[in-house]
Amino acid sequence: MEDNQLDFTSLPILDYSLAHSLKKNEFLSQLRNALFHVGFLYIKNHPIPKELVTKIKSYSIQLFDLPTSEKLRIEICNSPHFLGYSKLDAEKTQGIDDHREQFDFGAEVPCTWKEGEPIYRRLKGPNQWPDEKYIPGFKEILLEYIKRMSDFSLEFIQLIASSLSLPPDSLNKFLDPYDKQMNRLKIVKYPPLNTLTLGSDGIVQGVGPHKDPWLTFLLQVNDVWGLQVQNHKGDWIDVPPIEGTFVVNIGLGIEAVTRGVAVATTHRVINPPPGLIPRISIPFFQMISYDTMLEPLDVPEDIIRQAPTSVVSDADTVYHERFYKNVGNAQILNRLSSHPDAGKRHYPELFAELENKN
Repeated sequence: MEDNQLDFTSLPILDYSLAHSLKKNEFLSQLRNALFHVGFLYIKNHPIPKELVTKIKSYSIQLFDLPTSEKLRIEICNSPHFLGYSKLDAEKTQGIDDHREQFDFGAEVPCTWKEGEPIYRRLKGPNQWPDEKYIPGFKEILLEYIKRMSDFSLEFIQLIASSLSLPPDSLNKFLDPYDKQMNRLKIVKYPPLNTLTLGSDGIVQGVGPHKDPWLTFLLQVNDVWGLQVQNHKGDWIDVPPIEGTFVVNIGLGIEAVTRGVAVATTHRVINPPPGLIPRISIPFFQMISYDTMLEPLDVPEDIIRQAPTSVVSDADTVYHERFYKNVGNAQILNRLSSHPDAGKRHYPELFAELENKN
């Protein structure tokens, strides 16, 4: 691959309707190029109903207007599953506070973990929900959105596999069975900066440089910029909101099992500058099975030869190393690092062990 192909300066926009038309091969070709060269892309004409997207956007704004007492009632430190509300600056990336406020939700599943089983299986469990009197209908709409996004993400990984000349269901084996999947999402608010919060370089970490575990679909709720992806030379590229699209990105797991062909691109969010409204976004995460082994797939040699040879990343390599060794352990240790209050309360021994190693 020539160097000039590595230095992307914008994200490709793919038309999902082509994937269900006589132009499917054209879509697969575009998707393959995005996987090889960027690891991020926009998707337009997707199958999520516009009415549902409008509703979830509206609820995401209302959610942050809940009374403080109601937010704290469902604070994430109350949940061994790391689901619920996080105050401003309560989460960390690479040990630095993320200047954002957020809610974490997942598919509604019971906690079936028992003593003696791998501790990371305890991450699966029920949500903490705000009282319906404050935000009527929110739970029903959010669970419908998660269900629709889960179905969409299953379609999408089959297209990823097909674009790499693999059988369509090749990536499914790394996921839990459909009825046991616990896909997650965050609803995130990045407040604008003021003269007191401005960093020395004029920016503040909304969320620090990182890579995702598997496959992510981001809904940018309003027209406030902030998401940036790191190109292969290390430059930060803005990803402006585009109405009617999702931003899709590939994670570490897909990169590993495709032998480095599908690139897990580093990304971050910076807070809006003074004078703007807050940025609100909803990342949906298709979750890899915590029990899976990252066994490389039989990617054809002509595909492997097109993989990028050099990629600069400011993401934390410790998480990557853990992830490649044991997905479940990496996930729970990442939660403990990101949410130390919840970690201390629900996993005191594991948290102490993690602290001693740092």
